[in-house]
Amino acid sequence: MSGMVWVRILVGALWLNGGVEKLLNPSFPRQFADGLAAGAFVSQAPPFFRGFMQETVVPNAELFAQLVRAGELTLGIALMLGFLTNLAALGSVALSVMIMLTQGGVRLGTGLGAPEFVTVNVLVALLSVVILFSPAAKRVALDSGLARRSPGLSPILANRRRGS
Repeated sequence: MSGMVWVRILVGALWLNGGVEKLLNPSFPRQFADGLAAGAFVSQAPPFFRGFMQETVVPNAELFAQLVRAGELTLGIALMLGFLTNLAALGSVALSVMIMLTQGGVRLGTGLGAPEFVTVNVLVALLSVVILFSPAAKRVALDSGLARRSPGLSPILANRRRGS
C-alpha cells in the first residue's frame, strides 16, 4: 500500500474521530449553541468572517452543530474508504479552513510559546490538498474499483487518464 493511501486513511481517521466524539455526546448541539451564545468562536473569528458567524451561525447554532457532526463523520468514512475521495478532500479543506477561521485564522507565533501557524487544521488542509491531486492516494480505494468499471469516470475519481 502506498504511503499516500496511509495519509488519506489517517486524515479520514482524524475526521471520523471528531465526528464520533460529537455523535457520542448527545448534548453537543446544545453545548455548541451555548458556547456561541457566550461569544466562543465568534470573538476569535477574523472581521470578514465574524459577520457570517453572528448573522447565520449563532441564530442556527444547533443546526450548524449537526452539520459539523455529519460533515466530520461523512468526510472520515469517505476518506478512509476512498469513496468520492476528491470530493471528500475538497470538503476536508473547506471544513479545516472554516474551523481555522473560527479559531482566529493562521497567525505567526511570538516565539515564546507553541507555534500558532502549524496547527492540526493547517496540516489537515494541506494534506487534503495533496490527497486531492495524488493518484497514489486513490490506489486502494472504492474509487479505483468504480474507475475500472466506468473508465469515463477515471479522470474524476482516480486522477488517471483513460486506459492508464
